[in-house]
Amino acid sequence: SNPFPTFNGAEIQEIFFHRNRLGLISGENVVMSQPGSYFNFGIVSAISASDDNPVDITVSDIKPAFINHTLPIQKGMLLFSDNGQFLLFTESDIFSPKTARLKKVSSYECDSSIQPVDLGTSALFTSNVSAYARAFEATILDDDTPPQILEQTRVVPEFLPKNITTSANSVPIGIVSYAQKGQNQIYHYKYYNTGQKREQSAWYTWTLTGTMQHMTYTGGNFFTVVLQGSNYVLNRHEYVADANANRAYVLGGTSSDIGSPLKTARWFEPCLDNLAIATTVTGSAQTTTAPEKTVLAIPYTPTGATNFYMIGITGNDSDGNSIAGTVRKADAVGTNSATFNNINIASSAKIAVGYSYNSIIELPTYYLNRGEASYDTDGELRISGINFELGVSGPMEFHIDPIYADMDSFTQFESGMLLNSSNFSEPPATLAKSVRVPVQKKNEKYTMQIQIPDPFSTAILSASWDGNYNEKRHVRR
Repeated sequence: SNPFPTFNGAEIQEIFFHRNRLGLISGENVVMSQPGSYFNFGIVSAISASDDNPVDITVSDIKPAFINHTLPIQKGMLLFSDNGQFLLFTESDIFSPKTARLKKVSSYECDSSIQPVDLGTSALFTSNVSAYARAFEATILDDDTPPQILEQTRVVPEFLPKNITTSANSVPIGIVSYAQKGQNQIYHYKYYNTGQKREQSAWYTWTLTGTMQHMTYTGGNFFTVVLQGSNYVLNRHEYVADANANRAYVLGGTSSDIGSPLKTARWFEPCLDNLAIATTVTGSAQTTTAPEKTVLAIPYTPTGATNFYMIGITGNDSDGNSIAGTVRKADAVGTNSATFNNINIASSAKIAVGYSYNSIIELPTYYLNRGEASYDTDGELRISGINFELGVSGPMEFHIDPIYADMDSFTQFESGMLLNSSNFSEPPATLAKSVRVPVQKKNEKYTMQIQIPDPFSTAILSASWDGNYNEKRHVRR
């Protein structure tokens, strides 16, 4: 007299936990076990109904509603099919077969292969029915109130490719990542909320060394498994740098001077992809037939010497000079090794190695704000220049490119923090710097990029523009 659950003899798409029950998704059916007894899908009694009975409910819609994904939220369990979103909830304190409710909340297409992610107070899911993938953020306020759904890729409609295959996210960091297995691009969505207001909402990309095989967030770090040649490499990306003596060099003193109010000593972490510490340092003196060189044994085999660099952490060269902060490009690479000519480093030195990369930040088009989030897009605004406030930063480049081919481009090279002429052997005495980049162009007739090609840390604290504005007799309402 005990009926089989509806998943009997069918395929199971998803497994989840909700309200102390094990849930299984099979086609359009949602089956949940007895509470606390995760493998018991039988009823308690054939004579009377019990709140401990399994929940076995079917999704109903005018379109096929085969459930592909589940996501627990505060109100209940959010279910995603190819053509709609459903909410499994209860209006009672007890979740049982008598109180369980399943209702449709929206009718957006959802990719069957990309798992929706939890943003903390909302959910982000994707749809790839168009030429490019689209990401929708859904906020469920109440079971009686339609959800608030916003397309976050609306500002970049051709940014996210439709062939992405995996997603990962971290709620504490406030970031969602998408990628396609076998490709070297990762697409990130960064958001930051303050109360009910979203202060930051931005998309950007990373280019990996090798091809992405797997990615995940855990413990405040982003882990990727990439295929480089025939080797699989596990990388850990820190969103908050944890500088320490193992992989960061000190300028302006020793590690004991870090944090002293009387010292300017600071940690600096090399900005290199696939960063690793050389396991063995072998320096050779100059001979009559060959220059001096240093061979480093490293944990992986570099793909090439074109953009492979070393940065000294601690130690000295053969002349007794400190190599802390010394940057050199590799002259040759081999199996688990890299060779650097014209430098002889002591075997006791600690050296970081990795691939250099170019960080690019493209600034938006600026318009005059007339108050209350009203921007004048009809008036004439000529940007005279942009003023940047920098923290402790290395070299960077400001590229200004006109939108017309018959106009010249302009690049301003910024050296970053410099020492004054009387203090060449010490770190900068000031920890901030102002840089002005001249533009002298109409706001819509140029693009500006900030490029950071060198493996040094960069801190852009703020930016502001100044220029001339003319209303051009347009009527403002």
